[in-house]
Amino acid sequence: MAERKHRAEDRRVKRTKKILRDNLFKLMETRTADEITVKELTEAADVNRSTFYFYYKDINDMIRQIQAEIYSVFEAEVISPEAKFDTISDFVAYITRFLVFCKTNEKICKFVISNDPNNNLTNMIKKRLLEFIPDSEKVFDVDNPKRYLTCFAVAGFWQTILNWMYDGMKISPDEMAAFMTNVYFFGGRTVLIEK
Repeated sequence: MAERKHRAEDRRVKRTKKILRDNLFKLMETRTADEITVKELTEAADVNRSTFYFYYKDINDMIRQIQAEIYSVFEAEVISPEAKFDTISDFVAYITRFLVFCKTNEKICKFVISNDPNNNLTNMIKKRLLEFIPDSEKVFDVDNPKRYLTCFAVAGFWQTILNWMYDGMKISPDEMAAFMTNVYFFGGRTVLIEK
């Protein structure tokens, strides 16, 4: 009986937080977080202000918690402790997982990336991705320009993924991952001369 009551409370908490989050996203379509008050958000969400303050200190705290939630989902869905990069198909699988994560969590990802002025979440995700991708800085000497290959690729991947997201993700994650891997391993010229 107590367990059933606890599950019902958990569902209520999730539902309330989702309502607050959805209304915050809606308000932030036209304004920044600094321009939105707790009173305005709670009225839009039809949630008591005391309920908001039970979960969050302020709007910025709410944004930080949303970022932390999306990061934990990213770790669970993208990062695989047994991931290997022995073959190109391993790399494609890794990039595909990341793109599927972006597509599945599209609204939250766009929100988090757009409202991360210090790039905290972006930097955390990039750093975590780099733990699993071979880093050219560790392979090549300081006087070899090839040491910047991974930096170049990650910056390019990141911007490509952002553009893909904001273009409506019309191309499938599988196709995008294959394209990005092809460019990374074989160069853009190879892709450009394909018919």
